[in-house]
Amino acid sequence: MVNSLRAAAGRLRRDGFLKTVPLIARRLRSQVMAVVEDRRRGVSTSREVTDHQLGFGDSRYHAYVATDYDTFKAAMGLVDIRPMQDVFVDFGSGKGRAVLLAAEMPFRRVIGVEYSMQLHADASRNLAALRHRRCGEVELVQADATRWPVPPDATVLFFFNPFDGEVLARVCENIRASLAESPRKITIVYVRADKFFEHEIAWTEWLTRIHEIPCSDGKVAIYENKAAG
Repeated sequence: MVNSLRAAAGRLRRDGFLKTVPLIARRLRSQVMAVVEDRRRGVSTSREVTDHQLGFGDSRYHAYVATDYDTFKAAMGLVDIRPMQDVFVDFGSGKGRAVLLAAEMPFRRVIGVEYSMQLHADASRNLAALRHRRCGEVELVQADATRWPVPPDATVLFFFNPFDGEVLARVCENIRASLAESPRKITIVYVRADKFFEHEIAWTEWLTRIHEIPCSDGKVAIYENKAAG
């Protein structure tokens, strides 16, 4: 929360009062909701963790900031989930908030992939403490996403700006390799796609952006693979 407020203060100095106050209000609402929703589920996902605290020596792996509850709800409301068919994967799953929320939806399987052992342990504790879930098969994987083979049944892929550069490029190539081996429709939900993804990845070669919505973190873009049609 402290980091978010510092960022908002910097924006206030840079962009002025009228542009910044609505952002601060949204961020404060997000922080309050995070506490309430975490408590309701019996989990702890809200506290931010810097890349330094995580021991990341590679700046391409980003710090932990949980996906905003409202953002996730709004984005997933635009995804046509096929009950007990679709498989959800969160790349850079952190303490597991998106995984836990996806587990409340009618996915056949939910997977979280996280590089940090510390965050993976936090997510495992949160999953064990979760009071209610709809999806019976939830898996947390501690792995380097560049080396993790994308399952042939993975259909809804979620990113909250977890990495950039070569790491992001290699993960995208892994997704494309999985599609080549097992052709299917996939949906990619990307929070802050404007930060790195749409600048660094030649996504228009194989994806079509079907939705774009604003959020407290910038924008969310939702894509489908072109071969799906």
